[in-house]
Amino acid sequence: MKIEFVGGSTGQGGSPRLYRDEESGDFIVQGYTVTDPEDLDQMKVPSGETVVRVPASLFTYAPKDYLDGVA
Repeated sequence: MKIEFVGGSTGQGGSPRLYRDEESGDFIVQGYTVTDPEDLDQMKVPSGETVVRVPASLFTYAPKDYLDGVA
């Protein structure tokens, strides 16, 4: 897998960040781990998965052609 940094508004190594897997085209987000059991229960997060919180502003870095296809 080859990871490309797409964007983020914080300093070096900060969070949140948006990355893209150049092979699959999938996006990968770096954010703040959601650990509140009540929040996780509401989302029904299965074992082996995690949830991260990122501000909506992070998605300004997503390519426009990708965002046009999301509705």
